[in-house]
Amino acid sequence: MNNVNKRTIDLPDKIQSGMAVEFAKLLSESEGSDITIDARRVVSIGAFPAEILLRFKLFCEDSGCEFQIEVSSSLEDDLRMLGMTQELLEKGKKT
Repeated sequence: MNNVNKRTIDLPDKIQSGMAVEFAKLLSESEGSDITIDARRVVSIGAFPAEILLRFKLFCEDSGCEFQIEVSSSLEDDLRMLGMTQELLEKGKKT
């Protein structure tokens, strides 16, 4: 999206399912902006926060905002086990 605030969200090393509400609030503070998620430090993510992250990506794309994510190999492994690697790491929407 042109002329929109660009924001970077740095994620902690562990995002457990018990942190889902706080995680959702963190992401929602950046709604309406082009987003870069810096997840290079993440060593583990719970299923519920991963689902929140995927929903946030889809929301950003549907809103016309850019969504980028930089991931660690550990996070990529967790997403693979959850079956979310392709949905979260591919750019743009499928038609």
